[in-house]
Amino acid sequence: MPGLPGNPRLPAVALTLAAGLLLLGGCAATGPAFTAPAGTPSPSGYGMAGEHTPSRVVVEAGARSRTWWTAFGSPRLDEVIRLALETSPDLAEARATLDRHQAEAEAARALLKPQIGLNARVERQLFNSEAFGFSGFPSRTFNIFSLGGLVSYDPDLFGVGRSRAAEAEALAEAAGWEADAAALSLSANVALEAVRIAGLNAQIEAAAQVIDDDRKLVELARRAEALGGLSRSGRVEIEAQLASDEARMPDLSRQRDQARRRLALLAGKSPTEWAPPDFRLADLALPGTIPVSLPSELLRGRPDIKAAEAGLQAARLAARAEQADSLPKLNLTGDYAQTSNQIEDLFKSGSRGWNLSSGLTAPIYDGGLARANRRAAEADLRAAEARYRRTVLEAFSQVGGLMASLQAGETEVAAFRRAVDAAQTDADITLAGVRLGGTPLLRAIDARRQLSLARRNLAEAEARRLSDMIGLFAAAGADWRAAGDD
Repeated sequence: MPGLPGNPRLPAVALTLAAGLLLLGGCAATGPAFTAPAGTPSPSGYGMAGEHTPSRVVVEAGARSRTWWTAFGSPRLDEVIRLALETSPDLAEARATLDRHQAEAEAARALLKPQIGLNARVERQLFNSEAFGFSGFPSRTFNIFSLGGLVSYDPDLFGVGRSRAAEAEALAEAAGWEADAAALSLSANVALEAVRIAGLNAQIEAAAQVIDDDRKLVELARRAEALGGLSRSGRVEIEAQLASDEARMPDLSRQRDQARRRLALLAGKSPTEWAPPDFRLADLALPGTIPVSLPSELLRGRPDIKAAEAGLQAARLAARAEQADSLPKLNLTGDYAQTSNQIEDLFKSGSRGWNLSSGLTAPIYDGGLARANRRAAEADLRAAEARYRRTVLEAFSQVGGLMASLQAGETEVAAFRRAVDAAQTDADITLAGVRLGGTPLLRAIDARRQLSLARRNLAEAEARRLSDMIGLFAAAGADWRAAGDD
């Protein structure tokens, strides 16, 4: 309704309205407390029936995984992981995605508050009197100057805006946990590539030792052939074994080169500008213990589970918003302006005017749009519930599988060490027998072949065990980014 010029109460009314709207807009948008969907497992342990916890594993409350890689006692590994966390493009993308979601959440919160604007306008108009049927009156050209403000506010009667804002907050929280999961995955992948390089170096060293032994046998075979103690075919067979062992080396070197390039990529560096360390198995100490979170803590703290939880919360809020979106909407607006055709009169009391209005809108027929949007939101909610359950199942399956694999790996490494010791003893005895002339060269060749196989098997088993340890550290430590961490 228009105000009367010169009424001193009108500015006070407008200011009171603006203050009231600001107070209403200060209401926070919060979502409901999280509850897991029906059918979500909550196991009390990790292993299947009959499985035993490895001796190195300690299931305890408060297990930390923030800098789990330091347990391997390798300064070079620590440095590469630090570099990767600083320069990886994948992690930079995850952080940028987090920033975008946080900005969107801030924008959603802003929409809950009153919107205040300033209007300033200058017009020049021609009043054509004849156009209004007034003949004989001259047309006039005049100016209009106007300065004022506008306040609008949506009280959000049924919580659509608050649900949207809470949904945006949940999506930002999910993006934060996804960034943490990306960092955790990156650190684990860097460590795995380091172990792969170390294991391949061990295999290359074992193969090089076998080739050196083969060359010694070839030299003995040639001497034996010259003395008539070995046939030409016997000597050729030994030379063929040397060639076969040498042929394996390029593939091992190629695998190591590929692992080094993958490590450079994870570190966010070009292979031409940065050379990864040449890791060795001896550089990586075996942790005395591997802390594993209690199952209840894993649910509350593992980044991918927390991201799925926040995503589910966002889907619930989106479904609630769609339910309320078809209900009536109320909008309140108020404006105040000083208007005059003379700029020197713009701020006089006689130039004052104001307006307060409210509007209520409600859908009657939308062709089924609202119903379709509700169905889509409900389908998204069911998908988010299934995704959360799957993430929980995968987490417990992963931890249990790695624990079982580590238990088997400990047994495997011990067995291969015994096999290497036995093969080394047999190879030394047969080589000494050849030199004394009491053992056939072909027997010595077979002994060296068995030693080569045992060494390579041991190197592979040690690398697998280290990989299982890395996977278990990354998979089972719930408190990845605790309070006070950067």
